[in-house]
Amino acid sequence: MKIKICGIRDKRDLEVCEEAGADLIGFINIERSKRMIGIGEIKELLSSMKNKNKAVLVIEPLNMADAEEKIVNSGIFNIQLHSLSSDEIRKLKENYPKKIEEKTQKTSQLTITRAVGISEVIEQDKKKEIENFADVCDFLLFDYEIHGKTGGTGMQIPTKTAIEAAEIAKSHDKDVKLFLAGGMNVSRIKNEGRILEKYFEFFDVNSGVEYKPGIKNKSKINDLMEIKAK
Repeated sequence: MKIKICGIRDKRDLEVCEEAGADLIGFINIERSKRMIGIGEIKELLSSMKNKNKAVLVIEPLNMADAEEKIVNSGIFNIQLHSLSSDEIRKLKENYPKKIEEKTQKTSQLTITRAVGISEVIEQDKKKEIENFADVCDFLLFDYEIHGKTGGTGMQIPTKTAIEAAEIAKSHDKDVKLFLAGGMNVSRIKNEGRILEKYFEFFDVNSGVEYKPGIKNKSKINDLMEIKAK
């Protein structure tokens, strides 16, 4: 079981996550998010991280050029996308590492996670969407979808539906890795984690370990990591 804690906005919470042993730490640069943080602030937090490879940049770029700019300016190459088509992601992975290397003088390999919105039922068009993104992405992240938007809903994908989505992705590409997000918390992971980890490599937790949006609860994070360690 691996845990990503997302929505980090300050150094205190970053240190708590690192000390607790979070496998990945997410910084959200999406204006509609209550946990939005600027690229400059992300760079400052990144400079203090003990293991920068754990950093994930969460963005919803307008286009590939916007994505490239955010990647270059942040210095993070683990990217979670809440926009861009499968064709755009393919081009991003093929072309932009060279451009980024030219601009930053650093060798980089983009790791792309694409968020895919799921609600109660997976229709045929959603099945095709999952398959298309599985073709081009390193990871897929299933999050609860409301009105076409994912992230920040605090709502959970039903277990049966989450497993169905995972089976669709894995049957299409056995190598694609999966995150489960959407209202994930200590209670759900404690009760269903051992079942769900058969299908998902990562659990993505955000609001489930907070006092309020953008302010993490150290006690809940430690409780979560105790479950992970068992």
